[in-house]
Amino acid sequence: MVQDVRGWQRRIFSMLWLAYASFYLGRVNLAIALPAIQETLGFSAVQVGWIGSVFFWVYAVGQLVNGTLGDRIASRLFVALGLLGTALLNGAFGMVSSLGLMMLLWGANGIFQSMGWGPIVRTASMWSLPGQRAKLSAILGTSFVVGALVSWGVSGQILQMTSHYAWVFWIPAMYLALLAVLWYIRIPNHPKDVGLAEVFDTGAGLRPANTAPKTMWADTKRFLLQKPLALLAVTTMFQGMIKDGINMWVPIMLVQSFELGIGRAAAFSLFIPSMGFLGVLGASYLLQVFGSDERRTLLWLFMAGAAAAAGTAFGFGGGPLRLSLFLGLCAALINGTNVLLLSSIPMAFGRRGKASTLAGFLDFSSYVGAGFMALVTGVVASRFGWPAVVGTWSLLFCLGWLSLWINNDLTTDEP
Repeated sequence: MVQDVRGWQRRIFSMLWLAYASFYLGRVNLAIALPAIQETLGFSAVQVGWIGSVFFWVYAVGQLVNGTLGDRIASRLFVALGLLGTALLNGAFGMVSSLGLMMLLWGANGIFQSMGWGPIVRTASMWSLPGQRAKLSAILGTSFVVGALVSWGVSGQILQMTSHYAWVFWIPAMYLALLAVLWYIRIPNHPKDVGLAEVFDTGAGLRPANTAPKTMWADTKRFLLQKPLALLAVTTMFQGMIKDGINMWVPIMLVQSFELGIGRAAAFSLFIPSMGFLGVLGASYLLQVFGSDERRTLLWLFMAGAAAAAGTAFGFGGGPLRLSLFLGLCAALINGTNVLLLSSIPMAFGRRGKASTLAGFLDFSSYVGAGFMALVTGVVASRFGWPAVVGTWSLLFCLGWLSLWINNDLTTDEP
């Protein structure tokens, strides 16, 4: 029996990890393609900022809705549809050159992208044994940084090998369509489907699917508007402004600050997800040092992030390598906060059947901030330069720390 449990956990978590890492292949590929899109189509920084901004806002609303639905619809079908929709919209995006159509298609991509994280967190909670949450959330949290790393690396190579940025979207589209089929084949809906219901008796199953919509949304509203969770959403919004400010703009920041070609800029950009990966592992270690106290761990990470971002603002005079290392440090610290806010804390609500709901709500908050930051970054970069953009990250780290310091009750349902 023990061997069966471990075998199924390896199978489930490997597919969860692969699926969410792969979602990033159809998402952050835009960051690498932006300089080529600007050069080919003559768009300004503000115009391409609108593409990212629309995505973030649609994705945010999608997380709020799909996070709740993810606690009521089987992940096997839900995530497969998300992967397939992402594939189709990436394929279509590479075929258009109108700014309006690009905004429409990339915004629609946000709907399908938002069908991933909440159901994946709920599934992780469902297949976790007591005492495994910190370890498994850290493992799952590395998926998005590895996904970003692979996406940026592969996208940079595609741009160097092909004559058009469209292939940066077409090649991931083909892969994601195949993965949607693999996911559907290999993921069971529930441990009871493979005879392990008693082993994984965490209460993290589906919420009643036949709940009246009015009752369902009223229940969700009551749950999410509890003061600790509402304040946690504010913290996550500041975190999202920084994280996706880094993910979206670093390649073009390097291109414009040092007049690099896109190939070299993409290579230097790989420091960002690489150090982000180390940040996730570091946050997991720090969490164990602080006795699984997420709030205390987050306070230290936000404080260190403010100092790192302030230092980065003065790092533009030292060449692309020095700046990339500074930016990587910021990425490490913000990815450490990300895994705690969007993975570890939501998994703790699995017994209430609210893991997907909370994960979706916090991701919603993160991307509301990211959508606003996409526009702010374009304007600030155009008027004041990239050092001013990085300076705003330091301020946002401070605001994140303050919002968390006020919130002294991150209530969970764990014993």
